[in-house]
Amino acid sequence: MISQTATYVIIFSVLFVYCCLSGVAAYFVITDLRKEGKGARDYKFGAHVSRSASECQGPVSLGLSFFASATGAWVLFAAPEVGILSGWWGTLGCALASALPCAMFAVLGPIIRQRCGGDFVFSLTDWVRERFGRPLQLYLSLVSIFYMWVYLVAELASVGNLIRDMAGLSPLVALLPVSISTMVYTSLVGVHASLLTDRLQGVTMVIFIIVTVVACSGGLNMAEGKWDEVSTWSDAGFESLVTLVLALLGAELVKMGTWQRVYAAQSVAALRKGCLLGGVFIFVTMFLFGLAGMLAEAQDRSRPESSLVIKSLGFFDLFASQGEVMKCFVLALALIMLTSSVDSLQTGFISVLSKDILITNFTRLQSLIAGQAFLVAVNVPAIIIAFKGTKDPKLSFSIINLFLLADLLALSIAMPILMGLKPRMTQNGAFAGCFAGLLLIMGFGWAEFGTFMAGLEMFTLMALGNTKPPEVGLGAGRTCIIFVLLPIVSGVVTYFISWMERFAEKFSDNCGTAEVGAIEVGEPDISLDAS
Repeated sequence: MISQTATYVIIFSVLFVYCCLSGVAAYFVITDLRKEGKGARDYKFGAHVSRSASECQGPVSLGLSFFASATGAWVLFAAPEVGILSGWWGTLGCALASALPCAMFAVLGPIIRQRCGGDFVFSLTDWVRERFGRPLQLYLSLVSIFYMWVYLVAELASVGNLIRDMAGLSPLVALLPVSISTMVYTSLVGVHASLLTDRLQGVTMVIFIIVTVVACSGGLNMAEGKWDEVSTWSDAGFESLVTLVLALLGAELVKMGTWQRVYAAQSVAALRKGCLLGGVFIFVTMFLFGLAGMLAEAQDRSRPESSLVIKSLGFFDLFASQGEVMKCFVLALALIMLTSSVDSLQTGFISVLSKDILITNFTRLQSLIAGQAFLVAVNVPAIIIAFKGTKDPKLSFSIINLFLLADLLALSIAMPILMGLKPRMTQNGAFAGCFAGLLLIMGFGWAEFGTFMAGLEMFTLMALGNTKPPEVGLGAGRTCIIFVLLPIVSGVVTYFISWMERFAEKFSDNCGTAEVGAIEVGEPDISLDAS
């Protein structure tokens, strides 16, 4: 256990440092506004009017930002759990799935940046509005907000459990300060604060991860042959790899905080180098924590009686015999990872509304109140759900299944949105593709379990609801099938409906041309008749 005094010192020291950095970011933003002939009065809606920090970040800054915003406190729970349940395939899958979105942004980022019109672009929703119109933008915004909200709940629940188990304090001791402080400094300073704090968070996380991984690998007590039992290459593990890759590609597409980093790149070259650097850091981190989970499982199997009941606690099981100093390192790492991801989520939430707020006649104070009110409306339910989740260990610690619920919805919209890069895709086609994805999920559950309610419960991958199959979430074979079929079905429907719509337009144009031609041919020559 960590002393309560040490816990308070760690929590408020971490938050104090990042709030100070946010103040530095605010100074730089106001300085930039003055160079543009403006002043603090133009500092509207969390400094987002300063072009959302666009084209100001180099490759190293971007790489650290991608790394810090992607590896939240959930990594300490989810990666070891996947390593324990799925062996080598799961460990590699978790690392690969977490790093591949960086490659996606390196390819798609420059294209989206080039096609976005106007001076102020804040997130992918702005491009979707230009490409498909307001209705699909609203649907994407709802999906994005839901995904980021689930992400926020998972982050807060993770650290809430740590505070309870490692210090014996109420989870609210960490949940409230982190949520309030990140809400305040992201509302006042916006994405600039997140980008600046990401630099320190990224460097600090690298150092802390190295220290904790080296510490947990020392003093292992494994019986002969137990490692071989854990380090397997199973078919179920390969299914987990496929599921995780598809899930995170779709999820990162609707995570608007990441898109802000795409727009923040100085150039295409800086973006691609930053994606490469961030991807490498993310891959290595996820792999190490997955490996730590496998080591914890092998050690647990070597004991006379198993004590690792909740598999997502595998990483922390390795520190059971460590002293208070090392446990303080782990808690500090968790808080740094939590803050890095939460402030990115807060700016992501704001970015969904930024352009609409910008074009209004709101004053600086009104825009700030609007942004803060929206963040409060999102954060309060997240804090309540996370706090209640800490009272149910199995619910709160199954972080990977919690993410999959939101990933499923995100993937259903991913392919129709991406196909919008082709000019022949239509708004109705994209909507039909999204709807087809939802029908696929519900129809799969209805067909397998025979009831309409089971179809609805399939949106939770059977992890919640009255239907209780033996396998749920990531461990179920149906999960991999659904995640593979989703982009295929939604993409095919999007293409087919778009093709039908374009064909109907062409047919209508041809019919109109033929009618005009027929009228011209059949029209009498009045001048000849008169003569």
